[in-house]
Amino acid sequence: MTDKDIAIVETSYRPGYETVADRIIELIQTTGLKPGDRLPTESSLGEQLGVSRAMVREAIKLLTARGYVRTRRGSGIYVTSTEQPLATAAIVLSMPVDHDHMLSLLEFRRLQEMLTARLAAERVTLSELRALENAVEQNKRSAEAGQWDQFIASDIEFHLGIARASHNQFLVDTVNETFRLQRWALKLVIGGTPGSLLLSAEQHAAVLTAIKQGDAEAAVKAMETHILTVQADYQNEVRRLLTSYGGGEQP
Repeated sequence: MTDKDIAIVETSYRPGYETVADRIIELIQTTGLKPGDRLPTESSLGEQLGVSRAMVREAIKLLTARGYVRTRRGSGIYVTSTEQPLATAAIVLSMPVDHDHMLSLLEFRRLQEMLTARLAAERVTLSELRALENAVEQNKRSAEAGQWDQFIASDIEFHLGIARASHNQFLVDTVNETFRLQRWALKLVIGGTPGSLLLSAEQHAAVLTAIKQGDAEAAVKAMETHILTVQADYQNEVRRLLTSYGGGEQP
């Protein structure tokens, strides 16, 4: 990560590549690019935005998952949409603003990802399995090293990989948007709950094992356990913070 990348990350709780993705969308809109038009290269985008090529590459992956762009090997990056995908339009208007709202979002995510896990176990391809295995391995390494940004990036890639393996674009879009909305809660949990990174990595591995075995019921159960753990950690950390600051009714 370069000094410029660090500056991007430090301006917000959001990962730097997500901020860069937003800026690429702004670039598409302000320059009048239309679906089918080619974007500048990763290197050129990095120079224009003042970030590294690696940061741009991660942003492009995110935009691809959101349905804004697509890449062609040996050809470049192309605009596919200048509008927000239909599947995420309503969710964007539901940014969590309080504790109860966040719990509702986590409940939605639990049901949503239990479905993606089931479908992935039934529909996953060999190439999608390899991508999931790579995400789980990166997730484990970053958890062991305590690297928060890298952990979150591989965490998102894992869950998006499962959504892609469901072969349902609406699930891909909504899983991605749900992650964006709960970002601040994830940071709260990971920052305050000892061992949460390693436990989460272990739970990801359990979900992957069930998907590899084609066991839909086991995949659903493993995913439910994982999301319920995230929810419990979030609630416990909120209670701890309320107690430490001596204020308010505990949730």
